[in-house]
Amino acid sequence: MTDPYQYYPTPEALSRKAWALFKNQQFARVLEPSAGEGHLLRPGPYQYGKRLPIDCIEIDIRKHAVLRDEGYPVVGMDFLQFQSGSVYSHIIMNPPFSEGAKHVLKAWEILFDGEIVAILNAETVRNPFSKERQLLLRLIEQHGEVEFLQEMFAGEDAERKTPVDVALVWLKKTSTFEQDILGNILDDLRQDRREADDLVGEFQLPHELALPNAFIDNAVLMFNAAVEAARQGVVSEARASRYRSMLGKTLGELSGGGIGSEDDSSSDAVKRMLFKRYHDLKNRAWASILRSTQVTSRLSTTAQKRLESDFETVKSLEFTVPNIYGFLQGIIDQQGEIQLSMVCDVFDLITRYYSDNAVFYMGWKSNDKHRTLGMRIKTTRFILPGHGSSSYQNGLNWESERLLADFDKVFALLDGKTEAEVSLVSVFRQHFRELRNGEWIGGSYFDVRYYPGVGTIHFFPKSKTLIDRMNRWVGRQRRWLPPVDTQAGQGFWQQFEQAERFDKAFHAEVKKQSKLEGRNYRFNPYWAINHGGASEREQGQRLLTQAMSSVLASRGIDPDSLLDNDQGCVRQLDWDGLPDSNLALAS
Repeated sequence: MTDPYQYYPTPEALSRKAWALFKNQQFARVLEPSAGEGHLLRPGPYQYGKRLPIDCIEIDIRKHAVLRDEGYPVVGMDFLQFQSGSVYSHIIMNPPFSEGAKHVLKAWEILFDGEIVAILNAETVRNPFSKERQLLLRLIEQHGEVEFLQEMFAGEDAERKTPVDVALVWLKKTSTFEQDILGNILDDLRQDRREADDLVGEFQLPHELALPNAFIDNAVLMFNAAVEAARQGVVSEARASRYRSMLGKTLGELSGGGIGSEDDSSSDAVKRMLFKRYHDLKNRAWASILRSTQVTSRLSTTAQKRLESDFETVKSLEFTVPNIYGFLQGIIDQQGEIQLSMVCDVFDLITRYYSDNAVFYMGWKSNDKHRTLGMRIKTTRFILPGHGSSSYQNGLNWESERLLADFDKVFALLDGKTEAEVSLVSVFRQHFRELRNGEWIGGSYFDVRYYPGVGTIHFFPKSKTLIDRMNRWVGRQRRWLPPVDTQAGQGFWQQFEQAERFDKAFHAEVKKQSKLEGRNYRFNPYWAINHGGASEREQGQRLLTQAMSSVLASRGIDPDSLLDNDQGCVRQLDWDGLPDSNLALAS
């Protein structure tokens, strides 16, 4: 199969030669524009006992995880579209051989002041038939040097072998910074600002995106303006520092009684400060995208935390329109997984803290004969503790309101809607006095009663269909229910659907089984399966499973029986998935 990215990992011997070619071994910040899986970076130097910070660009997104696991930030995908090069002091690269000249010219274009080392196909330099190759040759003649090497990709340390000769190119770009620091230094700093029409280009996606195009365009323009303003500020500070040093020391400094100020107007100092401020602005810009999307308004608290955790890797990317759209598209592509996690989060919240909130049924028997019980949330009522309030309070605390908001988001999702018409948060805010006095108040999906003294909220579902939909989805996800293409017998579905009817007998049998096995009465199997250690969970699960088996057997129900092939009616799981609520999309 043809490799679209012409991926030839750099052998270690060649990597070491490349790093040794840098004349200035004081690295401020390094960029690798075609990083692959980081082979070229592994012999990279250490500074102050730590590995050198190296930013990576890699067009094959499948390799990003490998780079991040190695500790290298991924700041972009397509180097030829990359703009933010002025913060780097060194660029080292092994670009695709067919585009070697383009990549070196791009590196020269974006670099403000520093060195470039590139591993190229020797023919790129030896046969300058194109304008790009001719320009590269002139750069080498005027600003660098080249060494030709044979069989570097043919040795034992080459992961992919090829007999091609390589050209090891070194270039030094020197800005007029030192001369112009007293003049118009901004002329030597690359402008990042681009016109709005160019920003969108071919990267516009359909109107369903969570953010309007104008917002994205304006966000990028504001970011570029902020970067330019930061550059001007850094340069102004450097100019002031240079003038200050030219004026000489104060009398206090001359007499030894004062603390002198250091001159921080060098090129390296400016680049370090530029990187620090650029990184801060980029962090803020990406955070504004995450916080401004309609995605976050529909995420549960836990789901949002998971997204923000993933966002730590996203914010290292260059802040450009293509990268923003790529981030949003990634959320859209994962919306099914995000929705499933949200439903499971709320299910676990309901079942974790109050054992009477759920009823049990015999889960589907897996191939390894390991049997666990499945759980269903009750369709009549469930209770959540931990929401007490003092007599002087006129509302719930922030954590309790977040929980109520999560309930509304998930049940609106199950209902195929973007939000609840009457939210639980609004119910408690508008009717808190009535709720404290014991009244029933209704929201879109639940009637609620509140007991402030003990701190419990009682939820009475208005739709058994939505509760059942949650139970079935979680049951499939946890493998308590059979796969879609499996024909379960009537006994299985009977005990699943009538689990609430068997609940009283089940609890009685649990108590009986505890007595028969001589267990300590203080052992609570319901607590153990949710909060206990591994041995306690296993013990609790075994006791509950035995109790459920006895209850079902006493009623002549066999959950393991399968349907006969000639049986006329095939009972399948009534599952149509969740409604299309488009979690990550604007309505």
